Amino acid sequence: MSILLSFTILILVMGILESYFHSKRIENIPIRIQVNGTRGKSTTVRLIAAILREAGYKVLAKTTGTAPRIILENGEEELIKRRVPANIMEQKHFMQKAARKGCNAIVVECMAVHPETQWISEHRLIRSTIGVITNVREDHQDVYGPELKDAANALKLTIPKNGILVTAEKDFLLLFQKEAEKLNTECILVNPENIKLPQNKEYENILFKDNVAIALEIGRLLNIKEDICWQGMLKAHPDPGALTISKLERENKALWFINAFAANDRESLILIRNKVNQLIPESLLHSPRIAILNNRNDRITRIIQFAKILSKDLLTNHIFLTGQNNILSFNQLSKYGYPPEQITIIHDESNVDYVLEQIFKFIQKKGAVALVYGLGNTRGFGLKLMDYLKEKGEKL
Repeated sequence: MSILLSFTILILVMGILESYFHSKRIENIPIRIQVNGTRGKSTTVRLIAAILREAGYKVLAKTTGTAPRIILENGEEELIKRRVPANIMEQKHFMQKAARKGCNAIVVECMAVHPETQWISEHRLIRSTIGVITNVREDHQDVYGPELKDAANALKLTIPKNGILVTAEKDFLLLFQKEAEKLNTECILVNPENIKLPQNKEYENILFKDNVAIALEIGRLLNIKEDICWQGMLKAHPDPGALTISKLERENKALWFINAFAANDRESLILIRNKVNQLIPESLLHSPRIAILNNRNDRITRIIQFAKILSKDLLTNHIFLTGQNNILSFNQLSKYGYPPEQITIIHDESNVDYVLEQIFKFIQKKGAVALVYGLGNTRGFGLKLMDYLKEKGEKL
């Protein structure tokens, strides 16, 4: 009994000491920014970190999107290799790393999904001085609940105490303001309409005004001049999941690939479609549209959502199904009225060239072009295709 009691006391003391040292690490990093929201988190982290680097801060950043990365003080990146499933305790190790390096700022993407872990992420692990909620859109309804307000109620749990919240979300602003008031936190709504984006297409990070407006506002809060903010943002590396367009040509036919694998809700996909229509030549606006829908077994609600979106909103001439649970995807698409004869299930996706051959066959005429949207998820075939296009495609 005495051994068990001694062991219990030892564990308790170790926990108290770890909590104490973690608090000290937090206090030694004066600027702590956590970015939450449905879409645009990774890109927003990159923009903010780039602004801070340009302004002379020693900043460490972390993204958890398509390919989780730590962005070092000089802008170089380390891929996070996980031996176990993602866990929010990664944030504690990230804080340790930032403290060891003597950083005076961190920018971290919230990796928590469940409401209780979102609260822990903010109020125990990060304790932000500035919090960000990019937006509230449909995703993770199996965790949050069926309504958008359920998602907003989960996301508000990362609003910092005695700090500042920056958001581009208008519909749930009042909800966020009320929560911020309880926490003695100022809530700031940015206005993306005031932003004028550069016209050069190579700046993939700044295709969407909401992300830029949030980053600029944080620069303003930290007394960083706007021209310094822009210099930093224009140097930022795009996230692997950021919207990109690549061209692939074979036998006098061309496929223009739109990487939208990271967008998982109707509103984001409509925004991407509209942005693509602005970026591509006007002659291609009426080209055939194809979707590669890459599914995952653990994203059943997303499979159902995409069936609705592709049947009602993002109209395409043909859909190629890759990944997992494609029979369910096929049935859901058919249920919502998408013609079954315009759906192809790819049974062997181990060879990217083979899959592309099936898509090129869709184009009948020589000299013709088709727009191909990569949708659903990056896992598995999505990443394979992105790597293939990076090597053999022409980036536009």
